[in-house]
Amino acid sequence: MDADKIKGPLGWSILSICVLAVFSVIGISSVLSPLLGQSSADAKTSTSASQLEKYKQYVAMDIDRFNGRSAFFKPIRIVVPLPPPPPAPTRDNPPEVPDRIVDSGPPPPPQNYMGPTLIAIIGDEAWFRGSGTGPDALLRIKIGEEKEGVKLVSTLAPSEVIVEHRNGKYPINLFESNEDFFLEEAPEHEPDDFIEEVVG
Repeated sequence: MDADKIKGPLGWSILSICVLAVFSVIGISSVLSPLLGQSSADAKTSTSASQLEKYKQYVAMDIDRFNGRSAFFKPIRIVVPLPPPPPAPTRDNPPEVPDRIVDSGPPPPPQNYMGPTLIAIIGDEAWFRGSGTGPDALLRIKIGEEKEGVKLVSTLAPSEVIVEHRNGKYPINLFESNEDFFLEEAPEHEPDDFIEEVVG
């Protein structure tokens, strides 16, 4: 082909035909794109719906398998009847209530004296061992006085006093004055035959 012809009207005609073809393709594609997009969206929707349906089937299958296991059966509920309540007291059978509470009084005194230890007797005064130290280590009580629960009733010089303690009256000996050896029988007298033999 001659280059002058291409640069002339023929060239311009071919160029214009190409431009028109390109614009025609672009126009047709822009017109058909909504239709093509809708079809692709429909395809995606149908695919999602089928996947969702398949998922639901799998979930139902798993639930059926879980419920079908014997270890997961619901236990049978056993209803145990409750015992009947006790009958309420009536006016015919009222509960027994004592008429009065009997006061037994103070407890009996101990059998033996359990107070502080007697350590001395001086006239009408008795000295006891105190519970503290220093001045409180000595408890001095005169006849008729009461200290720390001990009341001195009388003194029997030189070795005995009578006191009241815990609702009881007790004689207390300062020391034992019994001489039991005087009560023992004397040994038997041996015969004096050996004296007669010596003298004779």
